[in-house]
Formats: sequence, structure tokens, C-alpha cells
Amino acid sequence: MLRRFLGAQWLAIGFIGGVSFILSVFIARRFGPETFGVYAQATSFGILLAILVDGGFGKLLLREKARTSLALEEYSEKLHGFAFGHAYMTIALLALLAMTGPFFSHRLTLLATVGAFGVTVLGQFSLAILRGQGRLVRDAAWQIGGRALTAASIAFALWWGADEPWEVLGAHCMGMVFFLLLLMRNGWVLPVFKIPRRIYAVVVPLIWLDLASVIYFRSDMLLCELLDMPNADVGAYAVAFRLIDAFLLLASPISLMLFRRFRLNVETPVREVVIGIVRFSLLAGGMGAMIFLMALPTADILFPLFFGEKFVFAGTLFKVLCFMLVFSLANTVLAQGVFALGLDRRYAWTATVAAVFNVGGNWLLMPIYGVWAAVWMTVATEVVVGIGLSAALLHAWKNAPLVRQHGSAT
Repeated sequence: MLRRFLGAQWLAIGFIGGVSFILSVFIARRFGPETFGVYAQATSFGILLAILVDGGFGKLLLREKARTSLALEEYSEKLHGFAFGHAYMTIALLALLAMTGPFFSHRLTLLATVGAFGVTVLGQFSLAILRGQGRLVRDAAWQIGGRALTAASIAFALWWGADEPWEVLGAHCMGMVFFLLLLMRNGWVLPVFKIPRRIYAVVVPLIWLDLASVIYFRSDMLLCELLDMPNADVGAYAVAFRLIDAFLLLASPISLMLFRRFRLNVETPVREVVIGIVRFSLLAGGMGAMIFLMALPTADILFPLFFGEKFVFAGTLFKVLCFMLVFSLANTVLAQGVFALGLDRRYAWTATVAAVFNVGGNWLLMPIYGVWAAVWMTVATEVVVGIGLSAALLHAWKNAPLVRQHGSAT
């Protein structure tokens, strides 16, 4: 069963990663470094918008479908409707701001970004339910279908002559609309717009957790725009980071299965769970070190080969970003363990400190060192995250009876 789940998830990720890589090559070659930098900034901003649209309900659906919390038991059947209601209201508000805001030169790009990432979140709610229920094979099949539809839409737009970021993002949005229609064909979820305060009391820390995490992981792209970094350097950095995302995607099925293991295994003492989390995180860090060592002799060759000579600089940046994986992969396991134990607030505080550290460091150092500051601040921020998550697990170790009781109720 484990092999079947992992095999299905890795097949989906391999397909998604391969298709995304091919699309990135064609988009980068069509746009060039400068326009691709604008496209990368739009997608980074889209991830921030997606967090607002998600509203923490994605994580909540995942956790509650794995094991229902006592405090939310009466709302268990309505959570999907609450999620849709929140998402619809947020998408409408963001679209209105995109149309009436002061960003005249980027209005179409902003509107297309809201559409692409907003519709994506609506589909992710259903996939979060499947993952929480442990139906990982079906989840993998839907992931492949969704990526195939969006890729076909983008490829058609490029074939038609799309050469602006808003055109590619608009095509992505149309592909996701078709995917959502297929996904919900057996019964559309009616949105519930009157959401109880108790639900928002639970999801607000999850919203902030996602927002702070994305700020420290993605804000450097937006800061590059605010600080007038050369678009060619931003494009090279964006291409290098795309491959880092691929490695993190490969690790996501394992982290998901570890989350379910930590969440469902209520009979195991907390201290044994903490030891298991630490062991898996050390193993993940070791895998990151292997990737880093393999990248050192190959990055300078692969990037010009696949993306063109204009992206030689991306290979140099990629080698440093691979060093980040040593800490990032380990932190992925630590974060799933902390979330499964119900230590949401400590996780949120860790992400907050990391966000402030990352944004502050980039703001001070980018004007001097350019994108190199963004690269090294990414590495340093992962170290900060690791320290915070380790402190949360130490708290769980010292207060094992309290944490077990709290974890069963959240």
C-alpha cells in the first residue's frame, strides 16, 4: 500500500514537474530574461493571493479529514462549503482591486493572476479532502489531469503567439476552469457565506502561517521589483528557483504521509513521535546534501543547455540554492510533525520571525549585493526556520501530556 501511494504521488509529481519544466523552457525562450522576470514576479504575487483565497481552509480540510477535532466536530460536514464561501468572496474582492487599483500598466496581468490562482485554490480544496482521507492514488490522478489541462491551455496560447505574462496566466486560468468543472461534475459544493467565528478562530493562525511562510520563501521576487533589480538577473534567479521547487515537490508526498502517520498514531507517546520526526528530518537533510553535491559539477552545463546562453548566471545561483535544500528538506519534515502535534501557533511564530528576518535582510542587502543577497538570505532563513521548529518540538518533548491532549482537540 505504501509503495502504491508513493508510486502514484511520485508519478504525478514527475509528470507535473516534467511538464512544468518544459513549459518553463518555452516560456523563458519566448519571453527572454526580462519579461520572464515580470512573469515570475506575477506568479510569486499570485502565491500570496492564493493564500488569501485559501484562507487556511486547505490545511484545515486536510487535518480534519485525517482526524476530526473535537472542537470542530459539529461543523465537519460544512467545512467544504465554508471554504468555497470564503474563496468566492475573496476572489471577487481581489478582482475588484485589480481592476480599480493604481497599477494601470499591470492591470491585465494582475487580473489574470487573480483568476489563475483563485480557481486553482478552488480545486485544491477537493484535493486536500482526498489527501486527508488517504485517497492518494485518486489525488495523484486528479493532479495529473489538472496539470495536463493547464499545460494544454498554455501551450495553445504560446502556439497562438502569446508573448505577454497576462496571456499565459489567462490561459492557465481557462485550463483550471475546465479542470474544476470535471472535478466537481458529480456534485457542486454550495458556498456557505455565513462562516461561524469559531471557524475563523481556527483558520486565522493557519492563514498567517501560510502567509508568513510564503513571505519568507517568495517575497524576494517582489522585493526585486521594488528595489529595481535588473530584470535579467531576476529572470535567472526565477529559473534557478523553479528547479528547487521541483525538488521540494518530490519531497511533498513523503511529508504528507508522515503528517498522516504523526496525526493518526494517537497511541504512540509524544516523545517517541518527536524522536521519529527528528530521525526523518535528519534523513531528509542528508538527501538535500546529496543533491547539493551533485549540482556543483553539473549546474553550469545544464542551464545554458536547456534554457540558452542568456541563462548561464542561473546555473551559478542554482548551486547555492541547492545548499538551501539541506535545511529546507529537513524543515519540511519538522513542519509536518509540528502541525500534526497541534502546535500551530508555535509554527506560526516561527514563520513570522523567519519572514521578518528574510524581508529585513533582503531590504538591507539587495541594494548592495543584488540577487546574491536574495540567494544567501534564502539559505539563512531556512536555518532560522529549522531553529524555530526544533524549539517547538523541544516544547512538545518537555510537555508531552499537555501536547497530546491539545493535539487531540485541534
